[in-house]
Amino acid sequence: MAEGQPSQRRFQAHPLRHRPQAALLPGHFQQLLGVLVGAGLAYGLTRHLAALPSTFLTAVVLAGASILSGRHLTPWAWWGVLGAGCGGLLGTAMVVGQKIQTSHPHEGLGLRLGIVACLMVAGAIGGGSLSRDANHPDRRPPKDTLRSASALCTGIFAVVVTLTFLHSGLDPARTVSSRLSTALTILVLALTGPGWLVHLLGSSWRGKGGDGQTPLR
Repeated sequence: MAEGQPSQRRFQAHPLRHRPQAALLPGHFQQLLGVLVGAGLAYGLTRHLAALPSTFLTAVVLAGASILSGRHLTPWAWWGVLGAGCGGLLGTAMVVGQKIQTSHPHEGLGLRLGIVACLMVAGAIGGGSLSRDANHPDRRPPKDTLRSASALCTGIFAVVVTLTFLHSGLDPARTVSSRLSTALTILVLALTGPGWLVHLLGSSWRGKGGDGQTPLR
């Protein structure tokens, strides 16, 4: 080789050095794993706490999930965050439903107000976050988050009722289904009411500022 001529071997890249590494799990399995881990941990924690701490933890998780839902996350992380929010909501609904059933109607007013207040704050934060995401085209549309969360909550609801049926029979499963449905109605309303109100107020404020009203996509 002539002196001063660069060696081609020096610049030859290793055949495997720049080859993209294959994922350990396919995309769908990563998403499923994220859902199972997130929902399982959140449901297990909120299910074994008292009513108010369980609601507070769920409110924190839901508020954080609403903030992160529009960000650029890997699919398994996004589904893990979504699963944590839905699992926490179902776990809290179980605790709150059981507490409402066993307590006297004229007792525990402060507890019920505290439960609703926690969720209203979380709903307001979520409404503001999703509303801002709807005005950024580079973020995930809120409609995708809401649609996925609704389907996921329905799925976890069905799993809880089915597992109760397998463990205890039809009558306990019917009781759990009724209790869970009633508690979810209360909790979801406490979340969505302030969230929708904050979204409308934010859209009105942006409209007055000249940006126009942007629907919650």
